[in-house]
Amino acid sequence: MKHLTKGLLVLIICVYSITLFITPAIASVKLNGTFVADKSCEALQSIRRKTNPGNVFVNPDETYEVVAKNKEDASHYQIKINGVEPTARWVAVDCGRVIADSLPPVVISNEDYLLALSWQPAFCETRPNKTECLTKDTNTFEASHFVLHGLWPQPRSNVYCGVSDDIITLDKDSDKWLEMPPIELSEETWDELSEKMPGVASGLHLHEWYKHGTCYSESPEEYYQESIALLDQVNASAVRDLFVENLGETLKAKEISQPFEGAFGVNSGDKIAVKCRNDSDGDRNNMITELWINLEGEIEADTSINQLLENASDARLGSCEGEIDPAPVNEA
Repeated sequence: MKHLTKGLLVLIICVYSITLFITPAIASVKLNGTFVADKSCEALQSIRRKTNPGNVFVNPDETYEVVAKNKEDASHYQIKINGVEPTARWVAVDCGRVIADSLPPVVISNEDYLLALSWQPAFCETRPNKTECLTKDTNTFEASHFVLHGLWPQPRSNVYCGVSDDIITLDKDSDKWLEMPPIELSEETWDELSEKMPGVASGLHLHEWYKHGTCYSESPEEYYQESIALLDQVNASAVRDLFVENLGETLKAKEISQPFEGAFGVNSGDKIAVKCRNDSDGDRNNMITELWINLEGEIEADTSINQLLENASDARLGSCEGEIDPAPVNEA
């Protein structure tokens, strides 16, 4: 009996040892992006042993390549620090933020879009403290043209495709839009966008790309080139002329849809919603701030907006009822 007990004990120990040997270690989760340090923190070689060869620390506001997190609900990110050995180090998650992670861009496959165009003089009456509204000049592009707000894949739930939680958090606060990672645009596209989207001064171009553009294209260049091409077609039409000719006057909604149909085809006026707001002081009501235009079809830089309007669904009733008032151009 004694020998049996001893033999059983040996068997249990052997089985336990084998189990330990064959049980896989918990793997880290791969990432592919950038880590920005918010403060000085230790860069550990081993989280468990808390070893730090060379007494290495990350520096505030410096960026590092991030390659992994230690688990799904991470306590540490693994980053690469050039010039130290070993190069791969672990830093605590509260040390900084990952501004791009391993999620690939996810492009929603549909052909249903909403093109949002702003009438900037009225917009600035309602948002006078926005950076792009602080300088008032009658000679600028936005004083007499529609400007780009955004091109939104539909339904409206198609947002933030492959965008990290850190960027989404920044995007939720419009005061932090300019803290989001910059996007790559050609010099030509950037110059054109800066003129035709005044909101770049507040980081609107970053907000629109991360929230909507990532669900439209893998490239900010393509997204903005094609958005600008659609904007240009509206500005080249009688719709823009109507607004310029009636600055400070009142218009009825049907007076906008009629020239729209003249420019872009029968029933195209049913595809637009006119959006209005009161000014910041409440002195002026129903000022037109935007046109929301429904589009359907494959969009390329040379696509005719007429073609996209033909198959688009009718717009829902906008916020403007009855008469609307294009705001007068701001004085310099």
